[in-house]
Amino acid sequence: MRSLRLYLTACLSPVEKSDALVRGEVSSMLVRTFLHFPNVGERRERALWRFGYRDWNAILNLPAPPMWKHLWGDWVREAEASLKALERLDAHYFAQRLPKPFWWRVVPEFSDRTLFLDVETDGTDKITVLGIADRNRYQAFVRGIDDFDEAREWLESAAVIVTYNGNSFDLPVLRANFPNWKLPPLHLDLCPLLRRLGYKGGLKNVEAQLGIERLPETQGLDGRDAIRLWWQWRDYGSERALEILLSYNREDVVNLLPLLEFAYRKLWTMAEEAAKIPLLGEAEHEKDTATLLFRDGNRE
Repeated sequence: MRSLRLYLTACLSPVEKSDALVRGEVSSMLVRTFLHFPNVGERRERALWRFGYRDWNAILNLPAPPMWKHLWGDWVREAEASLKALERLDAHYFAQRLPKPFWWRVVPEFSDRTLFLDVETDGTDKITVLGIADRNRYQAFVRGIDDFDEAREWLESAAVIVTYNGNSFDLPVLRANFPNWKLPPLHLDLCPLLRRLGYKGGLKNVEAQLGIERLPETQGLDGRDAIRLWWQWRDYGSERALEILLSYNREDVVNLLPLLEFAYRKLWTMAEEAAKIPLLGEAEHEKDTATLLFRDGNRE
């Protein structure tokens, strides 16, 4: 029964997935989140969980306890609004209300509109390669070869963008190159998220700590090598240099998916430990379900 339920939720369409989440048939951290409710911080959120108010539906269906009765009307209105926003998959609603350090909680709900991104440059702020992937495919856009308008369309239709150190590098560079582009409302930078879990350093260092291996041809390469490979291609026409550069960028992009899944599960566990109770009756099962909700595509 357990594996069947996991399989069925993994195969839900985006609309079916949203409906199941709203009805409470599938669990995730977002519907357990109260940090965007009036007068709720992490401490009060944990108190709500401990008193049995484990999701937005509980706020609507359970009686108000005396100590929070003066807040209950506002909380009921926010619960109703949050469920409606989830039903219509309104990423802007949650981007405007959720504190940024907790945007990771939207992961399963917006899995169908999540993109992973990494950029390479020529040593200045000029983009040479823009790599983008969803759960199904990776595509590289190379300066002077590919039409970047296709990348723009892809990004402007997304709800979530995932990077590593994107706050400091990828997104500022992207905005400098394409100031008129509209980026997704939610951005998950895995660098600070994983640092909260004790995994510090650059992307390759964190990958090594978690046992994620790279191809022999890209093993040990870093951003400086990406610049060198670009100029070998640009100045000397080295097709091999371009191939290695694209392989390097592809791994920078597609390796973000397992890192995001890892961070989501670990941050969920941290929330449970802080609350000193399982957030759900079958916590491990629910985390597995959330992972499958996100990972129901196949990467090429």
